[in-house]
Amino acid sequence: MKKIIQKPHLFFFSLIPIFIILGIFKRNISIDINISYIYYLISVDFWCYITAVYFGLIGINYLALYWIKKKPNHWLTATHIILQIICIIPYLISVFHLDDTGNLMYTNIPFKDNLGSILLLSFFIFLASILIHLINFFGSLLLKSD
Repeated sequence: MKKIIQKPHLFFFSLIPIFIILGIFKRNISIDINISYIYYLISVDFWCYITAVYFGLIGINYLALYWIKKKPNHWLTATHIILQIICIIPYLISVFHLDDTGNLMYTNIPFKDNLGSILLLSFFIFLASILIHLINFFGSLLLKSD
């Protein structure tokens, strides 16, 4: 974890090919999420590609800090990475257990009945991690270096 915190851009750049490959293998599959009376149809490959671009941009941010020799706050970086991992796990679990029609294949997934709620909670954790990253990035840019 210490090495990831010192060079977080490598962690985020390593996630890009994973999501591109996942998008290629899960092409034309959608997740149907039911939240209250609203139904969302999420295309898996589109969101995998968007996620790969997002991780590329985050990696470029951390790489820019590394190039200009500004060190991000280690606690904020660790919190950002942990929150990113926490919010990705439910998405990956649900995507890996989809069949060709977009339905979950196995009934032993612990959150099958609450998939929409868990993905919504995961999205809010994702938003919190974005806020932490922005605070970390701009705080590192604006503060004096040691």
